[in-house]
Amino acid sequence: MTDEQLQAKIEQRTAEKKKVGGYRPGSGRKRRMEEDQIIEKLHPMATTAFAKLHEKIKEGDMKAIQLFCAYYIGLPTQKIESKIEGNLNQIAIEIIKPNILLQDNRTVQIDDKTAE
Repeated sequence: MTDEQLQAKIEQRTAEKKKVGGYRPGSGRKRRMEEDQIIEKLHPMATTAFAKLHEKIKEGDMKAIQLFCAYYIGLPTQKIESKIEGNLNQIAIEIIKPNILLQDNRTVQIDDKTAE
């Protein structure tokens, strides 16, 4: 392989590595400008929506009343209680010490057998 071919291979590999990762269309969180554009598109319908909500509240529709109160007054403070119950498994560690006397007896028995 000549130096020119080797250099061409290196440049090709470098170009391939640059393609990995980076920005991809449609990925990630929507930009704030897009949210603003959506609000602008919905703005003309806001008066109609509020008028309809007003009518439903006058009729006594509970869902409409709940929706109005949730946004106007706010939701009540919710208390979240968390209880963690349970026992952690206790690990018993036993240290086993070798019985030196037994090992000495074995070595003596082995030595006796080899002597015979």
